[in-house]
Amino acid sequence: MRGTLRLLRLGGRILASNLRRAPSPYKLTLILTYRCDCRCLMCNIWKRKVENEMTADEVERFFAGNRGFPWVNLSGGEIFTRRDLLDIAASVTRTNRDLYLLDFPTTGQQTEKIAGTVERILGLSPPRLLVTVSLDGAGARHDEIRGRRNAFENCIATFRALRGLRARNLGVYFGVTLSRFNRGELFRIHAAVKERLPGIRYRDFHVNLAQESAHYYRNVGLGLPREEEALRDLDEFLARKGAPLHPVAWLEHRYQSLLRRFYRTGRSPLPCQALSASLFIDPHWDVYPCSMWGEKLGNLREAGFDLARIWNAARTRAARRQIAAERCPHCWTPCEAYQTILGNLPRAFLRTVRERPVTWRP
Repeated sequence: MRGTLRLLRLGGRILASNLRRAPSPYKLTLILTYRCDCRCLMCNIWKRKVENEMTADEVERFFAGNRGFPWVNLSGGEIFTRRDLLDIAASVTRTNRDLYLLDFPTTGQQTEKIAGTVERILGLSPPRLLVTVSLDGAGARHDEIRGRRNAFENCIATFRALRGLRARNLGVYFGVTLSRFNRGELFRIHAAVKERLPGIRYRDFHVNLAQESAHYYRNVGLGLPREEEALRDLDEFLARKGAPLHPVAWLEHRYQSLLRRFYRTGRSPLPCQALSASLFIDPHWDVYPCSMWGEKLGNLREAGFDLARIWNAARTRAARRQIAAERCPHCWTPCEAYQTILGNLPRAFLRTVRERPVTWRP
């Protein structure tokens, strides 16, 4: 019952986001650390200096004083490098009265720790928990892209262990990021996984396009694929997955369908919801509109962890007006795109994207 009520509240806030700027964000991206256990070719987060990162006590204070986030995304870096991750997750679930969805990605390199921690997070009873295991190549190619020996096999083991938890409120997926480093790999990845996990399905893979960010990934010039091959693979992948029959599957399908428009124009396919429905906070409590735009809006430590002071500030409102006028860096990453689709539901349902017809026979 509690989960249903929270889902209804989230649904109400999503519908309201189609009409006006929210009095507070319903989706929060909280970057817990820049530490990472991989050395990825398409991302420079792992090169960033780690200092003065948020503490578990600060996270507790923040959520206790700023309640009402139905959707919280925890990310990094690799969040499982933090020894206090369970304490942070407990703060999020215990003090956030509206929490419906908690989600986070993982490199999948610490199987025992990841599976054990996720099992304990499930014990905190979040209504819905989604975990994405990042996978960017088949076998040795993934190891090369991630800069770590046995990275592929570790991902397989982690996915298997998480699926083995068999919790009704847990969703586990592989996350594949298409970049110039893995062009042509998408179906080889699926085939390599299927050899080890025979029951795997196409809908067990969430596919996105590498994005470039000067302030977060610090990877300008590194990641975005320049070849149409990436989009051809994505077209066929969507055809193989078939029609989405679940709301989450529809949301991902809509995101992927609009990737072609972003790829060709370099602009968000729909009016962005950053600073209207969502917000990005880095490990030092610096507040930004999103993961792409390095427009610092304030610091929560300096603001006494009072988010309303920053959310309602003139600088934030001015930044929101710039976003609404499409004078931002533009992106189409899942971190920002999902709430943008949800905040433009009429357009998302009605807009058609010109795509090359795809046929596929099993």
